[in-house]
Amino acid sequence: MKKTLLLISIISLLATGYLFAESDESTLLIPPFKHTWGVHKGTRAKLKMLLGMDKDFEDPQGLAIVKLKATDDPNIKEDNDEVTAYGVNARRGEVIYNKDMYHLGIFGKDCGDDGELSNPHGITANPEGDVYIADTDNQRIVKLFNPGGELSYVKSFGQAELGTPFDVCISPCNRLFVTDNENNCVFVYDTSGQIMDTIGQGILLAPRGIHVSSEKEPWGYYRKNFVVVTDSLGKRLVKLDFDGNLLNSINYRQMGLEEADFQYLALDYYDNVYLTDKLNCQVHKFDPELNFLTSFGRCGEKDNEFTEPRGIAIWRRFGQIIIAESKSAQYYWVGIFVPRFRAQYIPEDNQIRLDYFVTEKAYLTLNIYDSKGKLAGTLVNKRRREIGENLDFFKVRDNKKKLLPPGEYTLEAIFSATYSSYTHFEKTFTQKFKIPS
Repeated sequence: MKKTLLLISIISLLATGYLFAESDESTLLIPPFKHTWGVHKGTRAKLKMLLGMDKDFEDPQGLAIVKLKATDDPNIKEDNDEVTAYGVNARRGEVIYNKDMYHLGIFGKDCGDDGELSNPHGITANPEGDVYIADTDNQRIVKLFNPGGELSYVKSFGQAELGTPFDVCISPCNRLFVTDNENNCVFVYDTSGQIMDTIGQGILLAPRGIHVSSEKEPWGYYRKNFVVVTDSLGKRLVKLDFDGNLLNSINYRQMGLEEADFQYLALDYYDNVYLTDKLNCQVHKFDPELNFLTSFGRCGEKDNEFTEPRGIAIWRRFGQIIIAESKSAQYYWVGIFVPRFRAQYIPEDNQIRLDYFVTEKAYLTLNIYDSKGKLAGTLVNKRRREIGENLDFFKVRDNKKKLLPPGEYTLEAIFSATYSSYTHFEKTFTQKFKIPS
């Protein structure tokens, strides 16, 4: 119940009653009913119900998710996925956030002249309660503070150097990275607002969204220092190191797209990159080296559809994802998609050969059933497999390591993600094969 109430207040959701179902649309998953009571997609009507009829989504932009230390009780395990989320409502110059599990708050024009925002875009936050906003038309970064309930203005900085700040990301190493769409670079500040560095000059063109991986990231698998940025007027994704050296890049044509309008991005626990595409109404997914994995979604208002997706935020520990649209927001879990799966029995080696592609690190289980449907053996149980291309060989034996007798058999391959959804969703393939006499 706590999780449901929290998400109602975070993104103003409308109950719809979804359940997981096996389909090709499984890169992201609509959480099961028992987790959300059916809450998945928010609407402007829900926002008005919670905040008043004069409230509306007007050009939603950046999102941030954080677990505040002030509201975290380490003795209560059940509150581990209860987070605070912030969303930028750009045209109204507002930040909408959940004050607690039951109430929304708004920081904006009524919060004093110093805190008045003009066409803000990106937003970031840390567990200590600091919140930073790219206040685009005021050419500054605004720092707010949340002690565990109410956002308040602290200071602003960057006016001397910033031209058109678009997005901002704070790293656990206490560096603040700001994309400047006008100056074609990333400004790096400390958390007090003192400029430390400028990176990306000569590489970036009109940068937009940004996210940072850090060796000090508490919920990171690899813990490496790098920066990912969208640039080139929403046509390219770039990876830099902390010194601004180019590590990799990929553009929309290399992904097979005719056009694109890349916006914001976020990293998951494994440093996979999720990138919103406003034009194609999709979320594109890449591995940490920017190898393109898959695209999720299409234009529309039904399940697994988006209307001009913009901001995206991931709670890295559990893979909870919020995506802002033009007039609403949606809530997903990291899932797994298997676009290609081939199995072949090799009689001379008594082996099963598997050739498959997965869009997320996966647990793989392989079961063998005889012609009567009885389990004849489990070749592997929840073995972790790598993201992307995989080629595996498994000896065909029963659970006592004995050879199976000649006959007709069915191979069952079960894939699940390694966190978030693995107890709720599986992708299953079956294939018949024959062991000759």
